[in-house]
Amino acid sequence: MRQPTVYLLSCGDELLFGHTVDTNSAWLAEQCTLLGWRIAGHRTVGDVTPDIIMAFLDATARADAVILTGGLGPTMDDRTRQALAHALGAELREDREALTEIQAMFRRFNRPMGENNRVQALIPDGAERIVNPNGTAPGIKATLQGAKVFCMPGVPREMREMFRLSVAPVLREAEGRAHEVMRRLHLCGRGEADIGAAIRHLMRERSNPEVGTAVAESIVTVRLYAKGETPAEAEKTAAEAEAGIRAVLEDDVFGTDGETLAACVIGLLKERGARLVTAESCTGGMLSSLLVDVPGASAVFVEGTVAYANEAKIGLLGVPRETLEKHGAVSRGTAAAMAEGALRRLRANGPAYSLATTGIAGPDGGTPEKPVGTVWIACSVLDAEGKGMTRSVRHNWAADRQGIRMRGANAALDLLRRTLLGRPSNYPVEGSAWERP
Repeated sequence: MRQPTVYLLSCGDELLFGHTVDTNSAWLAEQCTLLGWRIAGHRTVGDVTPDIIMAFLDATARADAVILTGGLGPTMDDRTRQALAHALGAELREDREALTEIQAMFRRFNRPMGENNRVQALIPDGAERIVNPNGTAPGIKATLQGAKVFCMPGVPREMREMFRLSVAPVLREAEGRAHEVMRRLHLCGRGEADIGAAIRHLMRERSNPEVGTAVAESIVTVRLYAKGETPAEAEKTAAEAEAGIRAVLEDDVFGTDGETLAACVIGLLKERGARLVTAESCTGGMLSSLLVDVPGASAVFVEGTVAYANEAKIGLLGVPRETLEKHGAVSRGTAAAMAEGALRRLRANGPAYSLATTGIAGPDGGTPEKPVGTVWIACSVLDAEGKGMTRSVRHNWAADRQGIRMRGANAALDLLRRTLLGRPSNYPVEGSAWERP
C-alpha cells in the first residue's frame, strides 16, 4: 500500500531568524502521521515572495499535499496569498463570503475593521477559502502541480481548529491511505544509547513498525509508528512492538504518550494513600512546579521547601551545621538530612515520602572533587511507626544550568517512582535508617 506524503511549510521571518519557535510544524507532523500520511519534509521560509513561490513549487513536486502556516495577515509582510497566486498563475480576487466572515468577526470583537483587513479576503482564482472560526484570516485551499495545498494562519489556536474542521477530513479520505498507530513510551533512569542498544533489533530503517528514540533532559522517548491495511492490523503490530520494548526496558518505562513522570508519581502516591514533601536547593522549586502541574496533585503533595543557602538548610530543615562544615552542601549527608528534615516538618504519621535535591548547577562553583553538574538526590520514607529509610544517589551531568536543574528534578521523581514500586535504581544507591524524634 502506497502511503501518501505531505510536506510542511512554515512562513515568517520571525521563524526563520529564530525569534519565534515553530510549534505548528511539530503539531501538524504528529496529526498528519496519525492520519496515515508520511511527512516528506519540513521547510521554513521567510517573508520573501520569490522564496515562498519556490517553496510552493518545490514542495508540491515532492509530495501529495502541502500544508503552509503563516503569512495570511493584513500587513505588507504577509505574502503567502500573493505567492500562491503567482505559483498558480492566477489573479487574486476578493471573496465576498470571506469578507463577510471577516466583518462579522470584527463585530464579534466589538472593533471597527480597518481597510487593510480587506486584503485577507483575497483568494486566488480557482482556489477556495478555508473558514477560520477563531480569527480574521481565512485559509486557502488549492491544487498545484497535482498536489493539494492548504494555507492556514500561523496563530496556533486558529490553525489547529481549522485543521481539525477543514483539512483533516480531506486527508482522512485520501485513497491508499495506510492505517497507522503511533505510540510513545517514556523512560527515565537509563541513557539513550543504552536504550537504543537494548531495542536495536526493532530500529531497522523503514521497517514496520518504525521505531526511534529522542531525549530531553534525561527523559528518553521511544516512539513507534505501526502501519496496517486495517486499523486492527496496525494496532496489533503496535501492541506487539510495545510488548517487546517493555520486555527489555520494563523498569525504566514510566508512561506513554502524554503522561508525565510527575503524573506517574502522583498516581502511585494516591494508590498508596501516601503524602509527599520536597526540599530543594539546586532545583530551586522546579521539582515542586512539575508536581503541581499535575491536576489533583493537592491530594498527595503537601509542601515544598526551597532552602538554597546553608542557613536556610539549617533553619528550615534542621540540617546539622557539622554536616555542612564537614561534607559541604553538595553531599550525601546534606541531601539525606534535607529529605529527613522535610518529613520531620510534616509532623504526621506515614506513609509519607520526601525528595531532596542539592547540587552545583553552574556555570561556576565546581571543584575537581565536585564538578559542575554534580547533584545529590535523596528520597526518604516514613512509616506509621515513625521509622524511616533514606536512599541517596549521586549524579553527574554535562549540561547548562537549566538542563542540570531539570535533570535533577526528573531524576528525583524517578528515584521516588522506583522507591514506590520497589524497583532497583540504575545508579548506585546509599541507604540509611533514621527515626522521627
